Amino acid sequence: MTDTSARKNTHNLSRTATRAPANLTQRGTERRSALLSATLQIIVRDGPGAVTFRTVVAEANASHGSVTYYFGTREELIKEAMVLVANRNIEVLSTVLSDFETMQTNPEALATVIARHSNQQMIEDRSMGITIIELHLAAARSPELRPILREWGRAYTRIIRKVLTNLGSDDPDEDAALMINTISGHVVSQLALQRKDFEVSILRPALVRLLAVIASK
Repeated sequence: MTDTSARKNTHNLSRTATRAPANLTQRGTERRSALLSATLQIIVRDGPGAVTFRTVVAEANASHGSVTYYFGTREELIKEAMVLVANRNIEVLSTVLSDFETMQTNPEALATVIARHSNQQMIEDRSMGITIIELHLAAARSPELRPILREWGRAYTRIIRKVLTNLGSDDPDEDAALMINTISGHVVSQLALQRKDFEVSILRPALVRLLAVIASK
């Protein structure tokens, strides 16, 4: 394992695929992944409320007993889809910001990198952006999803805290939450309104202003 891989793994959600049957074959692993992919496709298209055993089986062109075998319950299926999305995004963010975790920087440089990352992950990849929002809304309705969402947020904060500390923040945890919520609000608005030049004209300037204030504290 490389140093980069090790660093990324430390940011992963500790909750793993606990419902996965033991000793899965390669084919079984692929089938299970296909069911998770089908679940995410349904969430993007119709929302988490549309995820049922029947809709997932139809989307994945799988057998009717496969979802029960691999996940046990609908709730467990959605939980594991949420963990999958969270871990993917945590790993990407960790990689993108790894160079900033050990060096001082300036608001403009940091804002440029974070705006590019956010735009790529949630606007250019529109499906991912919608999935993230839908999973947050699902957690608002379903208490069993909230521990995963909290751990997801903590993982993001751990990564960003180091960067903001190097920037000069005197309260990196609070500033990390402020930055994450700023990005989230702009992304939701952009997914709905689809304004031109979002990254350069809207998101990056907002982050430059915010990070400049944080650096001047």
